[in-house]
Amino acid sequence: MANALDLLIQTLVYPGLIFTILLIILTQWLARKLSARIQFRKGPVYAGPAGVLQPLADLLKLVAKRDMVNKYSLVQSPLIAVSVGIGLLVVAQLALPVAYSPIHARYDAIAVLYFLLIVPFTIAYLAVAHPNPYTTIGAARFLAILVVSEPLFATSILVPLIISSRLGGEFSIYLTSLNAASLWSAGLSEALAMALASISGFIGMLAVLMVKPFDTAEAESEIYWGVFTELGGPRLALGFFLKFAERIVIPMIYATLFLGGVWPADPLNWAASALTIYLKTILVFSIIVVVDSTLPRYKPEQAVTFLLKYAYPLAIASILLSLI
Repeated sequence: MANALDLLIQTLVYPGLIFTILLIILTQWLARKLSARIQFRKGPVYAGPAGVLQPLADLLKLVAKRDMVNKYSLVQSPLIAVSVGIGLLVVAQLALPVAYSPIHARYDAIAVLYFLLIVPFTIAYLAVAHPNPYTTIGAARFLAILVVSEPLFATSILVPLIISSRLGGEFSIYLTSLNAASLWSAGLSEALAMALASISGFIGMLAVLMVKPFDTAEAESEIYWGVFTELGGPRLALGFFLKFAERIVIPMIYATLFLGGVWPADPLNWAASALTIYLKTILVFSIIVVVDSTLPRYKPEQAVTFLLKYAYPLAIASILLSLI
């Protein structure tokens, strides 16, 4: 009974749904402030202290609006799909050191990767379920990028898991996080594999998250708002919630596997370990925001070509080195 209660608390409160909402508010405020500084603006200043509640205010404004769809839209299934996507991101966090009672088992990384790879397709389904010429083009671009970027990201993530498996990681993300710092010093080939995988994984992460230069699915100057063109009110709020939650969980997993896991915190100290992971996640998130605010957008064919020509060789080389 106690285990079931812990699971319920972790799913709904921490590090689950409620805490994810708080993280979205914080990270989106940080993203707006960083991008504003880069563009010589102030960013949000009115809602809450220093404008920190502006993301929440914007979300509530969308939720309060009337839910409207065109006559060709699907009504219920896209809401179910996005809700499933949000649930998968919440569950994925339970396998990380941020959970006070992490759920882990041998080969649990396969399930977590499966969850992460499904989530972007729920965004694509949300788009195609509300047909519009701009939406269709945006969804087609999004799927084209996903087909190339998701295998790239998954391949890169496998490298630290493979190296850690020789140190008792058992292909578990949580167990890998405990010895992630030692992966860089396990040997020359391991260190080189980690370096190459961290680069290819970061590039793949940018593409999966639709961050410049890979945000072709949201090219406002070309296809209005792309995948989000036909959305409004609560549906747009739900889509944004999924997108923003994804921009927290995926960088969190990247930070856990490539930035030393819980190091330098004591693995037996849950609070210190969780704080360490969150600080590293904020660092990765901030770098993503800076990249998104400074780089230009690729054309769709340029994005796919870049991934195939430059990122995939790095990922393949890292996998081969990790197996030596």
